[in-house]
Amino acid sequence: MLKDKVAAIWCRVSTSDQREMSLDSQEEAVRKVLDKQGLEASPRYVLKVDWTSLDLMACPQFQQLRGWIASGEISAVGVLDRDRLQAQGLQRLLFLSECREHGVSVITAQGLPMLEGPEGQLVELALALGKERSVLRAQQGARDGLRARALQKGLPPNYQSPYGMKWEDDRLVPDSNYELACDIWRMGLEGETQWGIAKHLTQRGVSTPGGKRVWKGTTIGKILSNRAYAGTVEALKTEAVEPRRRSKTTYGKTSSRLRPTEERIKLEGLVSRPVVTEDEFQWVQERRRFNQRFASKNTRNRDYLLKGIIKCVLCGRVYTGVCRKNLAYYYCRGRAKTDWGAEKCPAGKLNAPELEEAVFGTVSGFLNDPEIYLGEMGRRQALHRDTIESLTRELQALEGRSREERETEANILRLAARHNFSEEVLEQELNLTQVRQRWIAERRELLSRRITDLETRFVDPEAMNILHQRLQDRLAGATGQDRRFVLEAVGATILAQGDGSWELELLVPRAVSTETQEPQIVNTGPRLGWG
Repeated sequence: MLKDKVAAIWCRVSTSDQREMSLDSQEEAVRKVLDKQGLEASPRYVLKVDWTSLDLMACPQFQQLRGWIASGEISAVGVLDRDRLQAQGLQRLLFLSECREHGVSVITAQGLPMLEGPEGQLVELALALGKERSVLRAQQGARDGLRARALQKGLPPNYQSPYGMKWEDDRLVPDSNYELACDIWRMGLEGETQWGIAKHLTQRGVSTPGGKRVWKGTTIGKILSNRAYAGTVEALKTEAVEPRRRSKTTYGKTSSRLRPTEERIKLEGLVSRPVVTEDEFQWVQERRRFNQRFASKNTRNRDYLLKGIIKCVLCGRVYTGVCRKNLAYYYCRGRAKTDWGAEKCPAGKLNAPELEEAVFGTVSGFLNDPEIYLGEMGRRQALHRDTIESLTRELQALEGRSREERETEANILRLAARHNFSEEVLEQELNLTQVRQRWIAERRELLSRRITDLETRFVDPEAMNILHQRLQDRLAGATGQDRRFVLEAVGATILAQGDGSWELELLVPRAVSTETQEPQIVNTGPRLGWG
């Protein structure tokens, strides 16, 4: 089979209302169109996915399709409709650009065909933006519905039951584990730690809420932090978010975070028999924070001066502080926690007191050399001035283009009033001008922000001298807070090599200051290194 006769079929469903248009029916409809054009698609080149995210670039099957296009294995891609591709405008343009670059045509079984040329790209961008907005509106509508249920009806969005209670006629009533939940709160009010309560329950042979034998402190923490035991059900307590790091192949908002207390909706009168009062609940929260603060494994008991600014060259993670046998160390987080399938980082630990003294001694020597400041200040002044002038020229040119687009839109409306244009043609022309105007407006806003930012952060010799004097005052201070202020002011970054050696990178500080307020420290420009 020749390459120019090979086609791939892309089938996707993304929402519940599209399930009636099954993946198999999509394939059947696309095959009919491909057969009429003399194209063949073997089962190997048929991709069927159930993907709800707007971001198709994270889909493994879509990346496989892009791989076929890049390698020249196929000459066409068949889809049911253009909306089966990305709803994100720029991603759609990128995909279509890849297809054109490799001579691959995109064939739709229904709806309008893909448009070619620069005008076609703008139309596709406008259509994708409209699709993206409709999806986001639907998602926002679902969230608004959950909030309305809580605010207007006074009912929780879901009927998740706290341990020891169950929902009955829209009220939380005790169940068979209610007395055990009371025992947990009693121990909490006596000052017992979460792990101490968990150990006690495990020794008693009591099953966990999930039916397991061993209790965990985190499980106790969830019980002791649930305000339902104090008679108040908190609705919309959590929200879905993108995970910081994915441990396996997933997409979308697969993680969740607790909303701030003030953002939660508090529902009263839904708990028939509260376990504690609100005052007792608040006391337990304070006690839990106290227990956490003074836990034996809590590294915050010691002031780790370099916390968060030591980076491991081997794995890219930051170092954290820990005490072992009354000795303080910094060690790479990659030694204890790694990504899915990755090996633990082999970097060795660093003696905390020795490293802190060596780093701060180097920083002190740097700040006591004023020649570095004078040279860097002059270089930055010239760079800022040239950059602002260049951005201002581009902004003025965009203002002219914006006037031209507004005149074009007015001309289209005048022509439409004089001649019998179809609504479809008129709407298409207006959409094109509006897309161009939107891009120009966004670009102008971006340039204006950059110019304002550069003007605000322009190096002022007087401010530089004031900041330098304040840093000198902090150098003479003996507290960890003074030292940390100095390290952050010079943008200190320590690159740990893994074998016990390290390098120090510093930035010349820059600030806009007054005599009555602390300097706003901003670090930019080239880094200076010390081994």
